[in-house]
Amino acid sequence: GGGGEQGAAHEGVAYHPPVPRDRLLALLCSSAAVLNSSLSEGMSNTLLEAMACGAPVVARACPGNLELVRHRRTGLLYSSPSECVALCKELRSDPRLSSALTDAAGVYVSMHHSQEKERSILKSALEGLLDAH
Repeated sequence: GGGGEQGAAHEGVAYHPPVPRDRLLALLCSSAAVLNSSLSEGMSNTLLEAMACGAPVVARACPGNLELVRHRRTGLLYSSPSECVALCKELRSDPRLSSALTDAAGVYVSMHHSQEKERSILKSALEGLLDAH
């Protein structure tokens, strides 16, 4: 099947068309891995959500992703399609690597991107803006 077919799969990789928001988190959390192939990325909520719920991430090494993912610590970063394929195969064949990445990613997200941390940063920024006026 073609890449646009719902549920199309090839060698263990499934393509999912857009998923309703109410089903997205469950899909992320049940994934063997989450792949981000963006050429340009800001702060990827998808990567943060995947890291928070215990799905290993494989992401292109672009500036926004480099802010979130530490290669071989909290996820895997690639620069070329062939490197992506090699890393995905390695991740698939090494459950210890997957476990180590997801454990470290969960700690990273809870320390740096928890709701409490994000709320505190936003509150400080807003207070700074209000004090300036």
